[in-house]
Amino acid sequence: MKTTQVSRVRRLWRTIFPAVPDFQQLVAEQARLLHKTFEALAEFLEVTPDRHAEEVRRCVQQAHAMAQGNIDLLHRTFVTRIDREDIYVLITRVDHVFDYCETSVREIELLRLSADPWMKSMVSRLEEGASALANGLETFRTDMHEAEAMSARARKAERDIEDIYRQALVELFSEPGAGSPGEESELSSQACLGLVFDHMKRREVYRHLSNAADRLAHAGEALHDLTVKYG
Repeated sequence: MKTTQVSRVRRLWRTIFPAVPDFQQLVAEQARLLHKTFEALAEFLEVTPDRHAEEVRRCVQQAHAMAQGNIDLLHRTFVTRIDREDIYVLITRVDHVFDYCETSVREIELLRLSADPWMKSMVSRLEEGASALANGLETFRTDMHEAEAMSARARKAERDIEDIYRQALVELFSEPGAGSPGEESELSSQACLGLVFDHMKRREVYRHLSNAADRLAHAGEALHDLTVKYG
């Protein structure tokens, strides 16, 4: 068969039977970008320069475009190695985490807050969870046990962050000078009011980071479900 005929046959074959996209790797790339976003968020908390805030926003925009592109590709693909609904759940659950990264930055900027150790500790756990999720997605087909272990680490990050969140609230609302029942406050009324407002603002940021952890755990659960279904 001549070369031109072979090329035509190959083109016809590819038209009838197009290559199956590697959705596992595509979602893993989303998770890698999530880890990069948390790294940028950690840098933002350390020095709060505009460039790190913009890096977080760029990552979030890129992530949403990536997720939409993956969903569009899924709609155009007739055959997939993993169940279509499972792929869609993975794409959307990873994508949902990004919104809370951007919201946390926006709240810190608008409320003019300085980062504190609780925020940094929560973001550090989020970095670890996102890295574990990406590793689990990448090893899903080659090492199911490793994928399940990484899924467990991603879900554990949420539990760790909930512990940090509760500890932060305990410290936040039990600081000396805030005033206790039966005791005379050493602070002026204006200072007390400023302290209350600062505490309320910080609680908002803690809540956004806690919500990010919750969404990360949902993505970890989706990976766990895959290990059960295909293991």
